[in-house]
Amino acid sequence: MQSYHELLSEHELDELGDFLDDIPGSMNIEMMDGFLTALACSPELVMPSKFLHQIWGEEREFETAEQAQKYAGMILRHWNSITNQLKENDVFTPVMLDHEEGSIGNDWAAGFLSGVQLGGDDWEDYLDDEEKSAVFVPIFMLAHEHDPDPELRSGPIDSEQREKVLAFLAVCVPKIYAHFDQHRESYASRSQQARTIKRSDRKIGRNEPCPCGSGNKFKKCCGIN
Repeated sequence: MQSYHELLSEHELDELGDFLDDIPGSMNIEMMDGFLTALACSPELVMPSKFLHQIWGEEREFETAEQAQKYAGMILRHWNSITNQLKENDVFTPVMLDHEEGSIGNDWAAGFLSGVQLGGDDWEDYLDDEEKSAVFVPIFMLAHEHDPDPELRSGPIDSEQREKVLAFLAVCVPKIYAHFDQHRESYASRSQQARTIKRSDRKIGRNEPCPCGSGNKFKKCCGIN
């Protein structure tokens, strides 16, 4: 069985990209990479059941369960590889496509902002802080380069400026990830504590002291029914 922590090969990444391109309304591979990067950075863990359908669309129907498992597995492996890259490096390398019109990075940034919407309220507090949220400048520039709303539109980015924006992005994303390190640790700790309590509750033996503190055996106290 293949590990979800194994990097996708170039061939697999191309196959996953082709799979997404064949689905009307799905994300392309660049947008998916941005989306998963935001989820990796998020202060709260977002489960696959909540985000997979946003990548390949609500109406996607698979031919077999094996096909669904295959492509879901590819996406999860790519998600894990992004997380590992952010943990281990100060510079991030996003997956971006060469577009004919030269708008490299637009889809990636749009995907990232979509992922932010799933990651909890702490994102909003971060974005409201002008100083801390300065690292979002390249993401906003790329996401809104051709925005239909003139107030949001950042305007065309020439090739020289785009190169600088993408270089800035590569440095900023690890900073965003690092900002939420403590949030993720706290969230993971709370989740583990909740799981431990649930396991403890289920495993109380009938002859053990009742957890209510009465001094009686569980079977003769709260477990009498």
